Amino acid sequence: MKSTELASLYDRVDVLLDRGQSAEAVVLLKRIASAGDVWGQYMLGLAYHYGDGVGKSRKQAEKWYSLAAEQNYDSALLNLGLLYASRRPPAYGEAYRLFQRAARLGNRNAMYNLGLYYERGHHVKANSRTSFRWYFKAAELGDDEAQCMVGYCYHEGEGISQNKEQAVHWYRLSANQDNASACYNLGLCYGDGDGVRRSVRQARRWLEQAIILGHVKAGNQLRELSASPSVSR
Repeated sequence: MKSTELASLYDRVDVLLDRGQSAEAVVLLKRIASAGDVWGQYMLGLAYHYGDGVGKSRKQAEKWYSLAAEQNYDSALLNLGLLYASRRPPAYGEAYRLFQRAARLGNRNAMYNLGLYYERGHHVKANSRTSFRWYFKAAELGDDEAQCMVGYCYHEGEGISQNKEQAVHWYRLSANQDNASACYNLGLCYGDGDGVRRSVRQARRWLEQAIILGHVKAGNQLRELSASPSVSR
């Protein structure tokens, strides 16, 4: 397939997806993917993965992700790893190797998942220092889940020397991306004066944001804060 034809098909797929015409987009993606195009293979895998415009099929998702992964498409490596990890029983070893490949290509979500694997001991021996290093790499690239975990590690001294001020810094970066757990943790830090000057107003602000984002503990924490006799009205 000529590059000009591919470019035209790309544009048509984008237009169809913008219109919510996923089934029509999948028809074109099959043409693109069958021509060996890595983006088309990944996008078709994504469609089968989530059942968007086509019947949901793990087998087909793995097939098309695998073809894209053979061409070192980092998002395909990541998603294929996530599918392997969600098998019953989980194929953590294969998932780990795929995450490593994606991380080497700069995929921050893969770096975050490697942090999880070293934290939880999936396929590898649990190692808090190595876990922190992977979380930090992903956090520096802007991954909000990783930023929250870096904040937690600094707060608890997990894999790195305890530093409450750094914890607040990373919680704030994550919270500013609407990470519910980071908003909750930042609210706790302000409420307790933990790593930051105590501010009931800021504690309420971040706990309220955590509630909006669906954090299950934030409501109770906000009520406890409001009921505290030390809270100035």
